[in-house]
Amino acid sequence: MENNRETILKLAVAAVVALFVLDRFVVEPSIEAWKEQSERLGVLRDKVTKGRSLIEREASLRGRWADMLKTDMTEDNSAGEAEVYKALGRWGTRSRVSFTSLTPNWRQHEEGGYDTFECRVTATGDQASIGRLIYEIEVDPLPARIEECELNTRDALGKQLTMTMRFSFVRINEPGKVLP
Repeated sequence: MENNRETILKLAVAAVVALFVLDRFVVEPSIEAWKEQSERLGVLRDKVTKGRSLIEREASLRGRWADMLKTDMTEDNSAGEAEVYKALGRWGTRSRVSFTSLTPNWRQHEEGGYDTFECRVTATGDQASIGRLIYEIEVDPLPARIEECELNTRDALGKQLTMTMRFSFVRINEPGKVLP
């Protein structure tokens, strides 16, 4: 009976050790590998979904890209600046704001294949005219982007506002580099 009990205990200890080794070296790594594989599959599914979406919208995106290239700023810096100054005049006239300062600055983005012409302006007017100025910038065919905008009141009632804004215009140097 004693010998039988020892055999059963040895078998039980061996089974527990075998289960521990099996769990530690087979089951846990397998579960971890399945989790990692599931995460990779999720990332790949997202990429496939985005890719299909781009393929479905390809004609529209290429059309918009062609339109952007048509309205792109000219290669010549002074001609590009002249376009911006004309646009500022248009926006000021249409929105009835007065510009009190303008600070232009060219920035090159060689890795992206484009340059930007940044302008920091200060404009004064009432709330409607400031809102109209922002609208005019956004709908203008010139490729402008508002980067920063800060409003301050000039009177106790808040009827006269001063807006300091930084916006930029893009000039694409290598059209094929940005979107093939």
